[in-house]
Amino acid sequence: MKKKLRIAQIAPLWVPVPPRTYGGIELMTNNLILGLQKRGHDVTLFASGDSTVDTKLRAPIDKALWLQKDIRNPHAAIIKMLHMIKSETKSFDIIHNHFNFFMFPLAMIPDMSPMLTSIRSPLDEMYAETIKLFPQIHFSVLSNDARQAAAEFGVNVRDIVYNGIEVKRYSFNDQPQDYLLYLGRVNRQKGILTALRVAKRAGLRLIVAGNIVGAAEWTYFMQEVQPQLDDEHVKFVGQVNFQEKIELMKNAKGFLFPIEGREAFGNVMIESMACGTPVVAFRQGSVPEVVAHGKTGFVVDNEEEMVEAVFKIDEIDRKTCRKRVEDCFTVDGMVDGYEKIYQKILE
Repeated sequence: MKKKLRIAQIAPLWVPVPPRTYGGIELMTNNLILGLQKRGHDVTLFASGDSTVDTKLRAPIDKALWLQKDIRNPHAAIIKMLHMIKSETKSFDIIHNHFNFFMFPLAMIPDMSPMLTSIRSPLDEMYAETIKLFPQIHFSVLSNDARQAAAEFGVNVRDIVYNGIEVKRYSFNDQPQDYLLYLGRVNRQKGILTALRVAKRAGLRLIVAGNIVGAAEWTYFMQEVQPQLDDEHVKFVGQVNFQEKIELMKNAKGFLFPIEGREAFGNVMIESMACGTPVVAFRQGSVPEVVAHGKTGFVVDNEEEMVEAVFKIDEIDRKTCRKRVEDCFTVDGMVDGYEKIYQKILE
C-alpha cells in the first residue's frame, strides 16, 4: 500500500497494551501497531493510560479495568472512550476496532470514519444478531473456521487475517526439559482439568500458568481445579509476564491445548511453536489451521488420543515448529492482511 494512512486502533480497556501478563488481543494489537508504524502509517491507540506501546495514546482511564480494585462502574469508562473517539473521528482515515460490540455505537454517528471490527471471540446468536444491525461496519475474522462460523450465523466478513508475532522475540530451544505446559485462562472452556488428567496419565510433570477472571471462574477454580493441583507432579505458577512465558514455553516438552469451544485463533499455539515446542490440541475452531498435524504437533479428537499423542511428542522436529510460524504467522503477514482490507474499505 503506497498511501500512508491515519489509523485509529481501539483496544479493550480490560488490560494495558501490550499486556503485562494475560491478554492475547492486547498483544496482537501491540504487534499490529508497531508493524503499521514501521511502514509509515500514523497510528493512534485508544486504550487504558497504563499502556506502554510506542505510539500516540488516547486514554479514557488511567489504569486498565481488570487492574483496578473495587471499580463500581466499569462501563462508564467505555462510554467515555466512545465520546473521546467521536470527538476525534475526522482525524482518521480509518478506525480499527478490537473491542467488539462495545464500539458499535460509533457507527450511528453521522460522518464517522470507516470502521473495521476484527471479530476476536467466538460468535453466538446474540452477538451475530447485533453485528447484522450494523451493515455500515466492516468485519474481519482470524481464521477460515471463524469465517465459516460467521457464515453459519449469516454474517458476512471482509477477509481473514491470521494473528502474527515477532518471531525473533521467542527463544528457540531444541533441548527441552521433561514437562508439559498448560498456559491460559484457568477455566472450563480452556480445558484445564483435561490437561491435568492427560499429564497424569502420561506420567509427566505439568506446569500450569494462567489467570482467573471473575467470580464464576474463581468458583470453578476453587471447587474443581485447586483440589487437583495438590499433586507432586503438578506445579501451579499463576500469571506470568512475557519473559516468564517464553522460558516456560521453550523448555516444555509439549504444549497442551485441550480447548472445549470453537476458538477463533489461539495465540498461545503459535507462541509455543515459535519456541520449538509442539502443540497437542483438540480439533476445535482454528486448531487444524494453526497446528500442522504430525509435523508441528497433533490435532486430536478426545482425551484418549491426546494421551497417545503425548507419547509420540518426541517424533516432532522442533525446528519444523519454528519454521511454520516464520512462514505463516508473522507480524509482517498480519500487517499485509490488514493493509489490504483497509485499502478495500477506502476504495
